Amino acid sequence: MPARFRLTEDAVRDLEEAAAFLAEESEAAALNLADALEHSFCFIAAWPGCGHRRPDLTSNRDLRFWFSSGYLIAYNIDTRPILVLGVLHGARDSAQLIDRRLEDR
Repeated sequence: MPARFRLTEDAVRDLEEAAAFLAEESEAAALNLADALEHSFCFIAAWPGCGHRRPDLTSNRDLRFWFSSGYLIAYNIDTRPILVLGVLHGARDSAQLIDRRLEDR
């Protein structure tokens, strides 16, 4: 079965950093976060239009955003499989990070 979503290198790095941070306190919490985010990736792959446009973060109409477990998932709905650009903690400056990632594309 082909993959229903794909993570950019930035998104993989985001996940690794989040898991490492949580694992310092609780490995179970890190695993729970990974499971919850993977579930969200599968959900948005099945229902790509479920996310929200965020003109405050980007004017790129191809991008949608989904909030899960305190993290903002940025993804492109016009790709198959769905392309996850980033998994950003809600406390971070999401607009600046998204702009930087779009410049690289």
